[in-house]
Amino acid sequence: MRFFQFIIAAAFLSTVTATATNLMPDIERSTTIVFVNGKKYIVHTVKKGETLYSLSKAYEVSEDDIKLHNPAVADGLKIDQTIKIPVSEKQLANHDKKRKKEFLQHKIKAGQTLYSIAREYNISVATLREDNPSLNPQSLVIGQSIWIRRTGVGTSSEQEAQQEMTEYAENLNKAIDDGYQYFVVQPGETIYSLSRKHGLTEAEFAELNDISSGLKAGAVIRIPTSKDDSVTLIDKASDEGVQDAAAQLHASDENIVFRAIPATEELNVALMLPINIDSRPNASYVEFYQGFLLGLEKLKEQGKGTTNVAVYNTEHNPLKVNEIVKSEEFAKTNLIVGPVYEDELQSVLDFAMSNAVPVVSPLANISATKSPALFQLSPDQNCKYDKIADLIDGSRDIYLIYAASFDKELEQEIQPLLQGKSYFAYTYSFDQKSIFTPRSEASPKIEEVENILKGDKPATFIVLANAETDVDRILGTLSSAKVSLTERSEACSDYVVLGTSRWGRFSNIDQTSFFNNNVVMVSTYHAKRDSVAVREFDSRYIETYNMLPSLYAYRGYDTAIMFCGGMRSDIEYSMLDKVYTPLQTSYKFFSTEMGGKYINREWVRINYNNNYTITLE
Repeated sequence: MRFFQFIIAAAFLSTVTATATNLMPDIERSTTIVFVNGKKYIVHTVKKGETLYSLSKAYEVSEDDIKLHNPAVADGLKIDQTIKIPVSEKQLANHDKKRKKEFLQHKIKAGQTLYSIAREYNISVATLREDNPSLNPQSLVIGQSIWIRRTGVGTSSEQEAQQEMTEYAENLNKAIDDGYQYFVVQPGETIYSLSRKHGLTEAEFAELNDISSGLKAGAVIRIPTSKDDSVTLIDKASDEGVQDAAAQLHASDENIVFRAIPATEELNVALMLPINIDSRPNASYVEFYQGFLLGLEKLKEQGKGTTNVAVYNTEHNPLKVNEIVKSEEFAKTNLIVGPVYEDELQSVLDFAMSNAVPVVSPLANISATKSPALFQLSPDQNCKYDKIADLIDGSRDIYLIYAASFDKELEQEIQPLLQGKSYFAYTYSFDQKSIFTPRSEASPKIEEVENILKGDKPATFIVLANAETDVDRILGTLSSAKVSLTERSEACSDYVVLGTSRWGRFSNIDQTSFFNNNVVMVSTYHAKRDSVAVREFDSRYIETYNMLPSLYAYRGYDTAIMFCGGMRSDIEYSMLDKVYTPLQTSYKFFSTEMGGKYINREWVRINYNNNYTITLE
């Protein structure tokens, strides 16, 4: 009898449990995630039949946790009510196990936003957030490594990234009521324009938002709700005088808002080059011009509209440049390429600032001139060795090799990178054999080069010698030691030799020694003639001009593709946060400071590999 009662009770309990389970609605888990004060939440909109119990089970958090973060639910849930669900550490940890072959890693740099990273890889913001669940879009951590899904690269556009960031701000506004409204900075917006739009002073705006690295398109900003609600837009006609005064006041510290030229309108370009100096033709700038024209042809084939090019011979003469800028024809200019030299820039920049016209410096390193109208194609010296950081990060033995004549420029660039790191320094000489003399007591004597190649750690040899004969002998000594070890079936450490792009000018060094020693160089520009894009350009250039192109021709083509193409759309966000690769060398522009210039930060790392291939990074 007791057994029978137990069976009935068990059956009844099962029925109740099953009924309760059936009554619990299926919760459609939200994928909308926001960060509030550094903590991660899922934004959920309550639907009919949902309860605190069902939501706690669906999201694997306690009912008390939901109540804690949503005081309004104490009176019960309401349909269409927006609540925030805290994300547990357990849920975050489940996302960290990623296979490296499926993902790239990106180290966040100063001034980057989630939007700019999405633009760099043309990947969706949603994908980045899914693969990096601990990533706070409002507060990226400099130096933090994040996952970039390989299959997601190249699948999303600028417009999609902008829309996704806007949706994120909208979800923030739904999820929290903290006295602020959240907005996404649109391309072309400035601190001044946003402050004025929302009824704030620039100081108030700066206090509320981190603009230490400048104002970036795609960044999430916050505005006090009371301020935003009280804003009334001033009629443009009645406020014309105020705007003119403000424009003058902020001309030196605001970034210019450039206007894109629709493909239906003609684009007028001023090309300012020293074609002739003292009546002598300058072949390099003629080749730049020729490459530029081929770039315009390519853009026309792509339907990018008609471009009119006015070529001005600057003669490397600032007075001549001043005359050009004052001419009637120059007044119609929408884009200026040149002049080449910094001492010719000022009058051009005065015109550019007054007319919101971008100026492209295609070849020079601009040292003293600041202007938000100026774009510099030569890469920033401060970024030169970013791409070889893995070679001197402390994971490798580092050897500095000097000679009687050594490269003082390279030494000055390398020494700051080695501060706080352990390294050995030697002076190279030759007396019937190669001799490496220690330059300090910390550097042990080298009897045989083979001995230092037997080390367990990989090695980096930084060759500071600049005489061609010395460089050739040092490379020969290293490769001979490696061959000797290999022939004896002894292990040889993985080593690279860091040299300079100036070695490319040496005419008597067999480049085989570059491959044998895994030589790495950092250069402003490189074009491998075996790549498809370069080969196609070479063919068109030879067909048109009956000669092989030089690096000047390649740079001219790149300039036309990026900036004449950019004038049709990209210029409106100052061409920031996007990687351009017209031929093979990449460019990426960033703003040095508010009111400063825009400068390319992409250097090229050239790797000569043991398998006799050259790879670029």
